[in-house]
Formats: sequence, structure tokens, C-alpha cells
Amino acid sequence: MHRALLTALVMISLLATCTRGNPPTTPQLPEAMPDLPALRIYDLSTRIDGQQYACKVMVNESATIGGQALLFLHGAGECGTDGVRQLHVGLPRYAMQRPDRWPFVIIAPQKPTVNSEWEDHDKAVMALLDKAAEMGLIDPDRLAITGLSQGGHGTIAIAGLHPERFKAAAPVCPYVRPVFDRERERIQREPAAADNPDIIAAAEKIRGIPVWLHHGDADSVVPVSESRALFGALRALNAEPRFSEYPDVDHNSWDNAYVDRDFSEWLLHHLGE
Repeated sequence: MHRALLTALVMISLLATCTRGNPPTTPQLPEAMPDLPALRIYDLSTRIDGQQYACKVMVNESATIGGQALLFLHGAGECGTDGVRQLHVGLPRYAMQRPDRWPFVIIAPQKPTVNSEWEDHDKAVMALLDKAAEMGLIDPDRLAITGLSQGGHGTIAIAGLHPERFKAAAPVCPYVRPVFDRERERIQREPAAADNPDIIAAAEKIRGIPVWLHHGDADSVVPVSESRALFGALRALNAEPRFSEYPDVDHNSWDNAYVDRDFSEWLLHHLGE
């Protein structure tokens, strides 16, 4: 399986290299990938305010073109413009390994810069979602959002900006309040609490969306107090969030979250399987 996954990532890299100079206006189907079940990768792009954005749309053998979809927001380590790196960590990787557990079309945009937040690129994310819907790749009425670390923050922020667009939101090792400043220096703060005004404001924006938080209790990058506080604030607003706190797990709690069958079934439930 690891050899097959490596083959997939190499093939995706080759596809990106071939299409980077002339972004397609219609979905492009790559060559069949050896040693893999059917996996289709579509290349999307958009230009907003002079910035080019790359995006991959993945359709594994269990997913249906034009069907239920997940918007995946990557973490800081996958930022760039190559259109590939965002597939190496988290949901896209596990959707390739276990397509039976992830029968979703996955929209994976790439944020070009590390020292910005996903909400700074909201217009591009929405434009790419709209393009995927217009091309018939996804059902925009059966869409959920998930992401890890900086993308977990983006999940909270973008779901809060567009609660009407998402049937569920699943932030993994997220923060509400920035952990690093624009120079990537750590911001020293007291642990988050459910009565913190920033936490309450974030909770109020997503209170009407089913939310499942995931976080390792030994996270050395993003304090687990961020998820605990948001969970508490949502409950105080009479929402019914879920929270998986993984014992002795550091920042890579996505390796726990995206192998959880209950998690994928929860998403299926909210997308109306």
C-alpha cells in the first residue's frame, strides 16, 4: 500500500508539472496510475487579486463525480504554488489509502503563503468551490469542510464566514486565536478558555453547523486548550459538538482522526448518504 501511495503522489506531481503553465478550463483526467485502484485527479486553478491558486479535486474509486464532497484545508507545511504538496498530509493521503472509508470527492486547494491565514484567501477558496460545482465535479448542497492545524483554523474561520454552505465542519488540531504572528514567531498567551471573547465569537458563527473537533492532548504546536475552549463555548450555546481528544498524541492528530471510521460515517450521515 505504501508503494502504491508513493506512486500516486509521484504521478500527481508529474500531472502538476505538465499543467502548471497552462491551467485547464475543463477537468483533465491523468493517465491511469499503476498499482492503484481507479483514482481520478482534476486540476483547477483561479487567479484572485493577482495571485494564482492551485487546487486538486480527487475522486477515488468509492466516490462519485457530482456527489458528496469534502473541502480539505492543509496546514502551514503544505503551503506553496506547486499544486501537489497539499495532498501529502492528512485527508488526501488517507483517502488514497482507504477509499472505502472516504467515498467523497475531495477539493484540496493550496494556500500560497505560510504567513497568512486561510480566511485571507476566502475569495479564492469560494471561487474554486464554485468552479468545481459549475463543472459538475461536486454537489454543492452536500459539502462539508475539514482541515488540519492552520487548515483546522481555516475550517473554523471559513465555516464561520459561510455557514450556509457547509453541512458539517471537522477541525483537526485547530486554533481559534493565532499561535504564530506574521513573522512565524510564537505568540505567548494564557491557555484558551470557553469564556474568552475570541472563542465565543468563533463559536457563535458555527453554532448551527454540526462540528467534530479532533486534538492530541500532548500537542506541542497548537495547545489542546484551543479545542477544549471552543468545545465548551459551543456547548454553552446549546450546540451539540463532538470532541475527540487523543491521549499522548502530539500535533499529528490527523493520523488518528482520518483513520477513524466513526468520523467518516458521521460525515456521511450529515451529507445525506
